[in-house]
Order: sequence, then C-alpha cells, then structure tokens
Amino acid sequence: MIVVSIANQKGGEGKTTTSLNLAWGLARRGKKTLLIDIDPQANSTGIFLNPEGLEKSMHNIFQSKAKIREVMLPTQVENLNIAPSRLTLAEAETIAAIVDAPYILRDSLADLEKEIDFCVIDCPPSLSIFTINALVASNYVIIPLQAEKFSVDGILGLQQTIQSIKKRINPGLEIMGALVTQLKPQTLLTKTIIPVLTKYFKIFEASISDGVAVGESHLARKSVFEYNKSSRQAQEYESFIEEFLNELKK
Repeated sequence: MIVVSIANQKGGEGKTTTSLNLAWGLARRGKKTLLIDIDPQANSTGIFLNPEGLEKSMHNIFQSKAKIREVMLPTQVENLNIAPSRLTLAEAETIAAIVDAPYILRDSLADLEKEIDFCVIDCPPSLSIFTINALVASNYVIIPLQAEKFSVDGILGLQQTIQSIKKRINPGLEIMGALVTQLKPQTLLTKTIIPVLTKYFKIFEASISDGVAVGESHLARKSVFEYNKSSRQAQEYESFIEEFLNELKK
C-alpha cells in the first residue's frame, strides 16, 4: 500500500480537489484506492455522502483508536472507498497531549496493507495533530499550491514540519512535489513565483489551470473527469496522475 498525503497548511490551495481527483483517477485505473478525509470540514466526504448522517467516521479513529476498516465505506466509484469525516472530528484535537497521538492513523491502517493499493489522505488546512498523523502514516507528500506570494510564505512551516517528522519519526517520508493549481499562466506574478517555488520543492510538470470545471464538478458531486472529461482541468489532472505514477517507478 502506498500512502500519499495531500497537504498544505494554507486553505484554498486545492487540497480537496487534488485528493478527490487523484483518488478517483487511481480507482479508474483499476487500483484499489482508499480516500481518507481528516479535515473536520468534511468537504471530500460531502461529495459522496452526508457527513452528518454517519454513524462512524474518522472521529472514531482518533477518539477510540478504531481501525480504518471499521469506518471505511464504499463509494459509487468502482475500486474507491472512503474513510469519511464530519465536524465532530475537530473535538479530537485534544489528543495532542497523548504520547502515541502521532501514530494513531498509521496504526489504524496496518491491517489494510494487502487490501489497498493506494491511500490518499485529504489533510486539513493547518499543521494540526491530524496533518501530523497523515505525515507519519505516509510514504509521500504532495503539496498543492497557487503561484502567489502568500502561498510561498506559508510553505516554510510545512517544509520544516515534514523534515522534522522525517528525521524523528518517519525516515521514509518523501516530498514527491508541489502541484501548482488555479494557474494563470500569462501573468507576471506566475512567471515570477514559479522559479521561487523550485527552490523549495520539485514542481510537477503538470499544473492545473484556473477554470470553472473544477468548481462545477464539486457542485455536481463528481470528479472533474465525470463532470466534463474534455475540460482542460480534467486533461490536466490526467497528466498529473500519469506523472505521479511515473514518479513511483523511479
């Protein structure tokens, strides 16, 4: 099982969109895929089901240290399951003082190793105990971000957290790269910022352009592939997934 965190402490950078479409795209390629939503806002969950109607969610994982298989549910997409979130997950942040708090998610995944090909974790927009759990459990991190000054300002804290976890807890953790989202390619700001970003991380060759297809797909509760497979954003996410899979072969 390959575990990938989609992380950025800044909101609005495309984490949920990237998590959804990466998980959906992998499932479409026949990969047994699990999407884990550890954001109390539950936006990924809301694409597939009503978070408030759930009997069990990631809240149970962090409060009672249940196993992921006890909360994961099938989706309407073949090969894709979801471990859903709901607003009550925010209450579980109090576990931060517990000695084994960073390991809860990793431990809960242990018995799925041979059943799941890919696990994609949609992280909250913060360096909370949930994001730390995701990084401890992961093989790779993908960082969606915009080509804007505030996005650059925010990545230093994330980079330091990743390096600390790699050094102290999870030596196998690797930053696979940053995915530029909501790209406006002809602007001076974009041309200025992207060279700066390459000083911090590898940048995926694929990028996701600014456009309406992604937002409309959320309203339709679909992936961008299902909503409009001929849209520019759908084709860009396909390119990103191919690049992601090629990186794994290296």
